[in-house]
Order: sequence, then C-alpha cells, then structure tokens
Amino acid sequence: MRKLLFLLFGLLLVFYVAWPAWSIYQIYDALEQNDATTLERKIDFPSVRESLKPAIRAVIDRRLDRTPGDAAGQPRDGRLRQQIGPLMETILNKIVTPQGIASLYAWRGDISQVLKDVKEFREIGTATDEAGIPESAKPPALHLSNIKRFAFTSPTSFEIGIAKDASSSEPDLTVQMGFRDMDWKLIGLVPKVEGSN
Repeated sequence: MRKLLFLLFGLLLVFYVAWPAWSIYQIYDALEQNDATTLERKIDFPSVRESLKPAIRAVIDRRLDRTPGDAAGQPRDGRLRQQIGPLMETILNKIVTPQGIASLYAWRGDISQVLKDVKEFREIGTATDEAGIPESAKPPALHLSNIKRFAFTSPTSFEIGIAKDASSSEPDLTVQMGFRDMDWKLIGLVPKVEGSN
C-alpha cells in the first residue's frame, strides 16, 4: 500500500510539477531561439486569441466612451462597436501567431512596439536584430523575481502573474497554462488593462 501511495505521489508530482515546468521551459526556449515550430506545438493559439479579447474590448470601449458623438451631436450607438468586432478578429489572427508571440515576448508584452512592426497587417517579423530592433532598445530579461502570483484555476490549468518590473507588487500579464491534447500548453494571455484594479 505504501509503494502504491509513493507511486501515486510520484505520478502527481510529474504531472503537476515536472511536466508543466518542462513545457514552460520549452516555450521560453522557443521564444529565446525564435523556434516557430515549437511555439506552434506548445501554444493553443485560438484559445490565446480568445483570452486577449476582453482586454482589447475594454480598451476599445473606454476609448469609444471618451469619443464625442457624430457631427449632428447625437451620441454614438452600438453600430461602431459591432463593426470593430470583425476587425479585432482579423488583427488578432495576424498578431497572435508564432512570430507575433515572439515579438510580444521580445518587447515584454509592449503591444505598441509590436504594432510598429506591422505593415498593412502582414505577418509580423521576429523581434531580432534582423528585424531592425537594436539590442540596446530591448527590455531587460525576465527572471523568477518577475513572477508575482501562481494559482491553480482547475485540476488541469493554472496561471502565473508576471510583472515587467521585478519590484512591482502586481502582475502586468497573467499567463494561463492548461492540459490540452495530451500536453501542457499555453492557453491564455491576460494583460492588465490600465485603469482597472
């Protein structure tokens, strides 16, 4: 009975600690090496795109709420928000790709820097020297001190809160990992929206 308990404990340790840690390392290494094949295998891109939508909608809604009405002085209705939905889908499909994730990583989540690389919504080039980004302009590397939170969200998923500034107490980005298709994968990215608590 004791051997069975040790075996069960060992399997749980492998499933919940070693395997996810190995997957996170593979994603990290693929980002560092610009390995699009590994990123394609280890990231659930449709799920990541879905996870980004609420933050993007919140930013768009906040900006639209500050925009004055039309020329006749009438307040804006929901038609503009409805038109933005398909455009947001198109942009996310172009940006949230192996190359786009590599650019986001290189700029530590600074989407404004990534968007500067987008020309007519073509595929984003990698954020390396060959893309014209000088080494001195790149943000500092992330370390364990940048991790601000860790929590299981279900038996087969967890999230890690990461701050750009290691001295910050709140995460700027929440990385979601989940067990999908018989592997631990990146399933979501939830950026902190400015002005939200």
